[in-house]
Amino acid sequence: MSRLDVLKLLERDDKIALGGGKMVIWAPEFPLFADHLGFWDHACFLEYPVEPIFTITLLDEGQRELPVKMVSRRWTPAVLTQTYDLGQGLTVIEEKCLHPEDVLISRLTISNHTDEPRRLQAVAWTAQMASEVPQMAGTSSDVIAVAHEPQMRAGTIAWRKEVYDAQGERLEVIWMRIGADQAPQSWSVTVSEVPAELITRGVNYPYWRLTPMYERITVQGLPIEFKPTGGPQNLRGRELIFLAQEFPLEVRAGGEAMLTVGCAIAPSASEASFALEAALSDDPIEVSRVNWEEFFASVPYFTCSDPYLEKYYWYRWFGLRLNAIDTGGAFKLPYPCVYEGINKGWFRHQITYSSQVLAYDLRWWAGADHAKGALLNFIANQREDGSFPGGIITSARLENRGFYHGNWGWMVRQLHRLTGDEEFIAEVYEPLVHYVEYFQRERDREGSHLYDVIDQSETGQEYMSRYLFADPEADHWGRFRLKGVDATVYIYELYRNLAWMAKRLGRLEEAIHWAEEAQLTKEAVLSQMWDSKMEMFVDVLPFTGQRSSVKAVTCFYPFLTDIAGPEHLGAIHKHMLNPREFWTEYPMPSSSLDDPQFSAEGEWKGRRHNCPWNGRSWLMTNSHAMEALARAAQRLDPDLKGQAVELINRCIRMLFLDGDLARPTSYEYYNPLNGKAPFFRGTDDYMHSWIVDLIIRYVVGLQVEDEGRIMIDPLPFNLDHFTLENAQVRGKRVKITWCSEGPQAGLRAYVDGQLVAHSTALERLEFQL
Repeated sequence: MSRLDVLKLLERDDKIALGGGKMVIWAPEFPLFADHLGFWDHACFLEYPVEPIFTITLLDEGQRELPVKMVSRRWTPAVLTQTYDLGQGLTVIEEKCLHPEDVLISRLTISNHTDEPRRLQAVAWTAQMASEVPQMAGTSSDVIAVAHEPQMRAGTIAWRKEVYDAQGERLEVIWMRIGADQAPQSWSVTVSEVPAELITRGVNYPYWRLTPMYERITVQGLPIEFKPTGGPQNLRGRELIFLAQEFPLEVRAGGEAMLTVGCAIAPSASEASFALEAALSDDPIEVSRVNWEEFFASVPYFTCSDPYLEKYYWYRWFGLRLNAIDTGGAFKLPYPCVYEGINKGWFRHQITYSSQVLAYDLRWWAGADHAKGALLNFIANQREDGSFPGGIITSARLENRGFYHGNWGWMVRQLHRLTGDEEFIAEVYEPLVHYVEYFQRERDREGSHLYDVIDQSETGQEYMSRYLFADPEADHWGRFRLKGVDATVYIYELYRNLAWMAKRLGRLEEAIHWAEEAQLTKEAVLSQMWDSKMEMFVDVLPFTGQRSSVKAVTCFYPFLTDIAGPEHLGAIHKHMLNPREFWTEYPMPSSSLDDPQFSAEGEWKGRRHNCPWNGRSWLMTNSHAMEALARAAQRLDPDLKGQAVELINRCIRMLFLDGDLARPTSYEYYNPLNGKAPFFRGTDDYMHSWIVDLIIRYVVGLQVEDEGRIMIDPLPFNLDHFTLENAQVRGKRVKITWCSEGPQAGLRAYVDGQLVAHSTALERLEFQL
C-alpha cells in the first residue's frame, strides 16, 4: 500500500490559511481581498493584527491596469495556488506561502497565450496608515496604526509599525520589509492624506486607481522618490504612506515570465532583513512544502479504511501546526507552544484552558517540545499567589489576564509516559505545588476538598444554567461561588499526580501527603457531588452543600478518573446516552436538551451569543465526553464499547461540513441538532480540544502506561485495516497494524521494526518496552 501524500490528502478549494510555525500566521477570519494578488487582508504577528501587507498590480504597455479575475483556487497547508485571467490572452498563476522565516511570499507565473510578445510592468505596493497616535480603533482594545521610518536598502523597502492600546500607549513594535527575487527598475515612497471615505469606513483598499502611482507611472517606471512625510504638521495623523516597487516583465509569445515578491514580518529591522534575504535566496515555495512535509513526517503516520478518521487525523495536525508559535524565547514565551486559534483577538494567545488539553495531542509530536511548552510557559508567567494566568499577553507593558481551570496533573503524567523525561518532572513539581496551594487557600476556604468556580468565564464555559444555580445574575459577569465538578476533578487529578511526581523525586513524605489529599477529595466528590436519586455528579453550593439539578456535560468528568465506579454508570445510561438529554444526532450539547435555558442556536435569554454553553456542541467538552465514555467502556462496562465508537465517529463526522469529506473544519462549536457550523464567528482552525490522542488510543488502541508498559486495546471500529507508524515512545519507534483479512490479517505490534506482539483477532495485547 502506497504511503499517503498528506499535502495532497488535505488539498481543497475553499481554504486560504497559511502558517509557518514561528510567529506569523495568515488566516484572516473574514477576508475581503483574498482573491487579489498578494496579501492585503491581515496577518497576525503573535496576537497583533498586521494589515495591509502588499498587493501586486500588473500593467500593460500603455500603463493600463490589467483586470485580475480569479478563476480557480487550490489550497494545501504549504501553498495556496490561485489562477487568474488577465484578459488579452494572458493568465497568471499565483503561489502564496508563508515561508518558515515569517515571510509572506507571492510567486507569479504569467503566461502569454498569444503570438505576440508582451512588455508588462508589475508594481508591488502597500498603503500604510501613518499617525502620531492611533486614529482608527479596531474591534479589540489593541490597534495597529502607525507606519514609521520607511527605509530603502539593497532594493527592498522596510517600515516600522507600532501597536497601541485604546488609550494610546505603545505596546509593541513590528518591522516589515518587502522585496523581490529581482532588483526593481524603480521605486517610490510617497505620502497622501487619507480620504474621508476611508476614515468613515475604516477600510484600506488595494485599488491601484486610488494610489499616487496610478497618475505618475510611465514606461520608464515610477518616479524614484522618497517622501514619507509632508504637508502641514497639524494635519499629521490622517496619512497613508504608499511604498511601491516596479519590475518590468518581458513575456515572449507563447512563453512565461516569473516574479516572486516577499514581505517579512519581524520584531526588528535586522531580523526582517535577514528573513527576507533568506526566503528569496532559495525557492520559497519549495521550502514551504519541505517545511510542512518534514512536520508531517515528525508525527505518527496514520492511515485506515475509514476516510473520515484518516482525513481528520491529518487535518488536526495541520491545525496544530498552523497555530504553532516559536518566539525563540522572547515575548514572555520562553518555550514553543500552540495558540488557541486564528482570530486576531483573544484566541491569538497561549491560553491555559486550551494548552492543558492540546498537550495530549502535542505529546505525539517528535520531541514533545510544544507539549512541554504548554505548561512551561505558564510556569514562567506564574503569579505570586500560585495561579496561572488565563492567557499570556506578549507585550511587556501589559499584565497577563484572566484565569482558567485545567487538568495539569493528568497532562504531566500523560506526557511523561511517552517521553520518560525526569528533568521535566523535577522542573514542574514545585510550581504545581504552588498552584495547588493556591486552590487550597483561595478556592476551598471551608476545607471541604471541593473547589470553587467564582465566575462564568474561568471554566471557559460562559452562559450556562449551572452558574444561575449559584447566582441568578451570574450571567452579568459578577462573582459567585460554586463547587464545580470540573474544577474539583482537575484538582483531584493534580493531587494524584503530585503524589506520583513526589515519589519519583524521592520526596516520600510529600508523596504520602498528596495521596491523602487525593483520597479526601475523592471521598468528598462521592459523598457530596454524587446525587444517587438523580444518578448524576453535580455542582454543589459551598457551606450548605445543596446539590444542583442542572445537567451539564461537565457532570460526566468524574468518568475521566477512578472516582466513578460501576455504581455510577447510571449517569451514562440514564443521561449521556439519552436522546432527550445529551445523545443528539450531532453530539453532544454542552447543556442537556431539557435544560430550561437550552438553545441549539446559541441564544441565551433571547439573544444569540458568541460563546454560549447552553446547548452548542463544543469541541472542548466533546473531547472530554469521548474520553469519559471510552474509559468507562474499557474500565467499567465493556457493553459500552459500541456507544463509545459511535460517539467518536459521530463527533468527528460532525466536523465535516455537510458530511463532505473534502471539507473538514475545526470551529469552536456546532449545532447539536443539525451539525451546522457558526460561520458568523470566523473561527475555523480553533484548537481547544484533543482528537489525535483519542484516535491513537482508542481507534488504534495504543495506550502507553507508566514505566514503558504498553497496552494495545482498540475499540471495535469495524475497520478493514489501520496502520500507525513512527509513534515515538521513550526513544523507541512503535508501529501498530491491523488487517481484517489476507496474508497480513490480525493485530500486530512492532518496536524498532521487531514484532513484539500479535493476535489474529482485534483484542487486547500487552508488552513492555
